[in-house]
Amino acid sequence: MKITAIFLITILFVFTFANDYMQPAQIAKDSYYQGMRFGRSNVLMQRNSGPEYSFIPNGDGESTTYLTSSYYDYMPFSYNGYNLRKQPAISQPGGYPADGWYVSYMRSETQSVGSDRRAYYSYINSDGTLGESNNVNSQPNREGFTSLAIDPYTGDPFVVWHALTEPDGSLDCHMTYAIYHITGTPGSWRTPFIVIDNPEMSQPFTGHDDDVFIFPQVHVGPSPLAGHRRVHVYGNNYIPYGGGPNSLYLYADFTDEDLMYTSDLDWTVQSFPYFDELAYNNLAMINKDMIVSEVDGKVIFFGNVADSLFAMYSDDYGETFTKYAQQLKQPMDNPTNQNPPYDPVWENDDGSPAEMFIIPSYDLSHYNGIFTDSNTKIQWMSGVNYNSQENMNGGTYWPAYIYPKIFTFDTNTSEFSFYDLDVQDTDPGDDHLAVAFDLDDDGEVDEYDEDGWPIIAMSCPSWFFNSDGGWQDSYFHESNCKMVSNPYDWIVCLWHDSAKLQNAFYEVPGYAGWVEQPEIALVISYDAGITWSDIRYINANPNDNVVDPENHYDGNYAPELEGMLPVNVSLGDKLEVLSNLPDLHAKLDFVFMNDGDYGSAVQGHGSFTNNTLHYAAIDINFNPASINEETIPTIDVQLFNYPNPFNPTTTISFSTLEESKVGLSIYNMKGQHVKTLLNEQLSVGQHSVIWDGSDSNGKRVGSGIYFYKMKTGNFQQTKKMILLK
Repeated sequence: MKITAIFLITILFVFTFANDYMQPAQIAKDSYYQGMRFGRSNVLMQRNSGPEYSFIPNGDGESTTYLTSSYYDYMPFSYNGYNLRKQPAISQPGGYPADGWYVSYMRSETQSVGSDRRAYYSYINSDGTLGESNNVNSQPNREGFTSLAIDPYTGDPFVVWHALTEPDGSLDCHMTYAIYHITGTPGSWRTPFIVIDNPEMSQPFTGHDDDVFIFPQVHVGPSPLAGHRRVHVYGNNYIPYGGGPNSLYLYADFTDEDLMYTSDLDWTVQSFPYFDELAYNNLAMINKDMIVSEVDGKVIFFGNVADSLFAMYSDDYGETFTKYAQQLKQPMDNPTNQNPPYDPVWENDDGSPAEMFIIPSYDLSHYNGIFTDSNTKIQWMSGVNYNSQENMNGGTYWPAYIYPKIFTFDTNTSEFSFYDLDVQDTDPGDDHLAVAFDLDDDGEVDEYDEDGWPIIAMSCPSWFFNSDGGWQDSYFHESNCKMVSNPYDWIVCLWHDSAKLQNAFYEVPGYAGWVEQPEIALVISYDAGITWSDIRYINANPNDNVVDPENHYDGNYAPELEGMLPVNVSLGDKLEVLSNLPDLHAKLDFVFMNDGDYGSAVQGHGSFTNNTLHYAAIDINFNPASINEETIPTIDVQLFNYPNPFNPTTTISFSTLEESKVGLSIYNMKGQHVKTLLNEQLSVGQHSVIWDGSDSNGKRVGSGIYFYKMKTGNFQQTKKMILLK
């Protein structure tokens, strides 16, 4: 009996870990090809018109920092949240210098990735050089899908992952943390402990004895208890009940003394009946992540369920949640071929015209969230699909028709909004989702091909494309879209794009130089996501070092990535201000995998190679010139204040030539926000606002130089004034 039990556990181990990655929520159907326009350059947008950037050399003068190598080539930095986190400058209470970056990831030292996969970390010094790389657990378990958080007081990192270590053969979520504030060194990890014990921990809440809550995410935020911080963990259920995945959520309050004594912490556990009902009753799939505010008690699950966006919102540090939802299901015309018998573009299984809608996507699900607008809004990047009602009734979809969007949830109004990120119509920020064959919004098909089919502009938001059953591999498995913001409401959004590679795959003339050459797509906003720049593309394709429209080269080659295939890019959690007012620049930190052979061998594409993991940082130009000037509203730029110098008040005046929303704020010489004077919709005409020399708390500021910045739409202007007392 003992031998039999060991054998069964071994079989379960091999079976479980053969595919311990997330599986698609829907069944992909064969996608339609007629009318698709994969190549968008010189048609829908200029491919080199986004924000300017430059690589920032590390302390050794290198453009990228080598971290380690790994044969495991699928999502090494996990699905959601952040894996690259910044320490505070000083580790308290000991006063150790810190200011480095921790990054966690999965690594396989050999090609035996089915059994050899460990949870690893790297510590990156403040100058961008490598401090050390090692595993977080000395025991050789097969571990995967890490997530990382940093205690803002001690600078101690928390890492979670899932692994099979117990005799019951269940996958459990494990946690460890390093006591940096005691040793002043990055690698002082405590012995790991189980933080989500499956299924014992969840059964009292869900009533199910086969739950497997894995793929854990971890965040650290403030606590309602004085002198404490609160660590938050959630896991998604791996068991395919038909709906879901539902989640198990935990939090624990701690102090630096708790960490010093390597406490397992006292955890509060809860599930969500709303998620449970959807999962166990096969009602709807859930696409989500969680975000925790670093400055107040907000904890929010966000994403989409069926045809709606949702937010599970807590303003009391995660102790109670309220659900908000808003339907996002836009009817869409189903145009026909211009030639008899005038067949529709999309058909039902019986050949009849399909009733078409734009709905939230379950692909493009590897994302995170950010807070903006004084922590009143959260934003994330995901996508929508074009699909038929028949497909939706049957739980299927056409994965080729996917379009990236930025979604926003406003905690003040409890409303959702969106922005058309790629493939845009006349107003990407309006309340109408872009229709890819009617981008001029006139209700008619924009263009037909030589065979009479409506041309449908396509997006390809993935680093990998192989249509041999690989549409879903592209958009579900190999997509990655991440965002980061800062207190000034500057935002960077980054994802992967393979539009030109896709054209090369189909041997479209002019794209021969793009075989297996994906691009990194990047956009910025300096106004809390109200407006966005054009897309800046970055690639390692040496053919793209010149501008050659005939071969679709736009000069976006980054020589710093020479000889690499940069994929699975993941952003740091801090967007550092390098300069502010009037010259806006920010530092974006990120990690990526240099794939040794195109495609993920773990997913059955390409061969197992010893890939390398890297850290890098770039300087991004946030000045208004990097924003598309075509969308700048008409405004009188004669912004001025009088008197100047002044004491104690001054009047700031400007004119608007059309109705628009105007923001007007005061900043000090350090670029720190002092006060918002105006943030509202204004009518046409002359306007003026008085500043009395007080900050947001009503306290009088000292003498010195101050800046006032006005922004409306994509226009921004900054002026200087002097307060003399």
